[in-house]
Amino acid sequence: MARHGPAAPDKQREAVREALKDTACNIFDDPALRQLLKDIKRTTEIRIDTISTDAVISSGYDEARAQTTVEKFKRFLEDHQDRLVALQVLYGRPHAAKRLDRAAVEDLRDALRRPPWLLEPVDIWRAYRRLDDARVKGNPARALSDIVMLVRYAIGSSQSLEPLTSTIAGRFNLWLGREEKAVRVYSEPQKAWLSAIRDFIAVNVDIAPQDLTDAPDFAAKGGVAKAHALFGARLISLLDELPQLLVA
Repeated sequence: MARHGPAAPDKQREAVREALKDTACNIFDDPALRQLLKDIKRTTEIRIDTISTDAVISSGYDEARAQTTVEKFKRFLEDHQDRLVALQVLYGRPHAAKRLDRAAVEDLRDALRRPPWLLEPVDIWRAYRRLDDARVKGNPARALSDIVMLVRYAIGSSQSLEPLTSTIAGRFNLWLGREEKAVRVYSEPQKAWLSAIRDFIAVNVDIAPQDLTDAPDFAAKGGVAKAHALFGARLISLLDELPQLLVA
């Protein structure tokens, strides 16, 4: 009597696998299909050259695009200088509001983005860098204050273009010096708060009492209650005075 060990099922499975492979490969017996696959591989193949180096033949397009962006920005300013509050202030119109507040700059930003202008501050900044590299210092902070600096540069109020964050520290230190001469000396906790207010203004152009509650940096310091405890009745006048001094 024959004995059937475990080798028999293994041989059967192997035979089945071979049969399946043969069936699957039958389609490739067609010479036309094999040629088609070669043609597809050749036309879609990507070769990466790690030896050759690129040479800039012309940068005219980039410069032309930058020039177009700057010209469009200047046309926007001419068209809106008497329509938008922020531009009225920056152009120094006699009827303008005395203070450049955040809402006015937000209106200006939104108007820039609407058709037909479709202008983003970061793109305007890059365009000026492409055209006036020697007078453009630093990169845009992607903040509301960038728009103020761009307008001032475009209308000739500033001879260089740089983020407000780069210049505001010097103005702040001058203000502190004047405060000390006026015998208004601030404690270290007060100076820490004033520095935080300075940094907020550098990004947002303006500051309001509600920001001391809403902004995370101020909330972490104790919010408006802590600010009132440190500055008392002087707080509101500080929030009104510092944006005008630091952004002017």
